Amino acid sequence: MPELNPMESTRKIVTSSPENSETPLDSVASWVTPNRLFFVRNHFDPPAAADRATWEVSLDGLVARPLQWTFAQLAALPQHTVFATVECAGNGRSFLTEKAEGVQWGAGAIGHAEWSGVRVADLLRSAGLAPGALEIVFEGADRGIEHGETMNFSRSLPLEKALHPDTLIALHMNGEWLEPNHGAPLRLFVPGWYGVASVKWLRRLTVIDHAYQGFFQTVKYSINRPTASGRQRVPLGPGAVKSEILFPRASETLGLGTTRIAGVAWAGEDTVTRVDVSTDGGRTWQAAHLKGVQQPYSWCQWECLWTVSTPGDYTIMARARTAGGQVQPAGYDADNLSYIINFVVPRTVWVAARPAKDANFADDGTWHTDMETFAEENTRRPLDLELALTAGDGI
Repeated sequence: MPELNPMESTRKIVTSSPENSETPLDSVASWVTPNRLFFVRNHFDPPAAADRATWEVSLDGLVARPLQWTFAQLAALPQHTVFATVECAGNGRSFLTEKAEGVQWGAGAIGHAEWSGVRVADLLRSAGLAPGALEIVFEGADRGIEHGETMNFSRSLPLEKALHPDTLIALHMNGEWLEPNHGAPLRLFVPGWYGVASVKWLRRLTVIDHAYQGFFQTVKYSINRPTASGRQRVPLGPGAVKSEILFPRASETLGLGTTRIAGVAWAGEDTVTRVDVSTDGGRTWQAAHLKGVQQPYSWCQWECLWTVSTPGDYTIMARARTAGGQVQPAGYDADNLSYIINFVVPRTVWVAARPAKDANFADDGTWHTDMETFAEENTRRPLDLELALTAGDGI
């Protein structure tokens, strides 16, 4: 495999206008994804004018004092930092066996970064919440047409989540000012939730006393869930537990002996506490070793050693569990409506009648190689379904 230069890597484009691109995991050697490689999901084209010097954000609705801030005023307020993995709700959509609408993401619509900005709670408290406040609507400056109607991109959060100390108006990403395709000059950032919640190019916050019925809240980015009155559509919220196998690659030929199996896992607001690995198609499982930090919002790396003495086809699977009791499912739930694609994906490898170089648990250099291998495989994999180019399709 040729040596890859991280400085020459770019995002893998899935659609060009608006840009939707995947993180090329060939250059993501560390816990944090570099800004230039972090995936992009845009529903509409970025606003033409996004200048920090003139940008303003307003807060209105059920508040005692409607307020407005310039970018400079927000930058001067106390800043809070959180590390978090962000995943598009449709990440992996191209792997579904039945046709599904939406951008046909591979496995790269995910990244992990340091996010810094002003707590939304500080702004809400400064304006004074009025009685009856239930949700906060966040509206971006990006604007386009969906189903024949012109609209801005907007989503709402329940008041409890908006007031959470880690919910931010983000100005910085990995210590740098936000870039245009990541929502510059500022965006909402909701750690632990699917990326659709983190509205880019934020212009307006409105406090309301009812459930928001916006297009990207109820028509798209909603799922079926049972309620007291039957199955109903509810907005997407927290991310689900999920793991990905990085090594060995699908259809790879291995040798007899000890092989290292490695990957990453994440769980939205929850913490990954265990990853189990099967090498016989799910009949038996063994616990993997978790590497690095295990905490809410963030992905972690995992690995295990597998000793095999008989040639043949083997099906490898990985299943993550969390502190809160989530277990990665064996199959796809159709009620997720082409979102939350977190089922266990089997990976077949062939073990040949030749010796393998015995493996051990990895150092940082080996982890880098694994990430390169995984990304190279993703760039070669064709999309399983016809690419949907409509601006508002999926995430």
